[in-house]
Amino acid sequence: MLRNQQNKKYCNRLATYCNVYNNPSSSLELLKETLLEVKDYIDESENILILGDFNHEMKLGNQLESFMLGTFGTSLFSPRESTTNAPTVIDGVFGRIDDYNVEVFIYESYASHHKPLVIRVHEL
Repeated sequence: MLRNQQNKKYCNRLATYCNVYNNPSSSLELLKETLLEVKDYIDESENILILGDFNHEMKLGNQLESFMLGTFGTSLFSPRESTTNAPTVIDGVFGRIDDYNVEVFIYESYASHHKPLVIRVHEL
């Protein structure tokens, strides 16, 4: 059970959300080590979404996706489409959510090199 700074239990939550930013110069191994630091929180969460700018290519069969599935039991919800103005898929949404449907949409932004991801979670 997650607790806040006052040691009170969180309750009535749909999911736990973990936002990730990985520096483009960081290795995949460093990203994995960093994610393992919050493994207890992820494992304790019945429903989890891990989202953000991973700065590692997430095309079919990639090492990051294999790590996320094997370590946290999460699947890639976001489409395997370019998430930047370059042809790269480096932003994404991984999750483990039962009894809910998760939809992720990529839309164009003229204010950023990255294309924002819109996440919609609703009951089945």
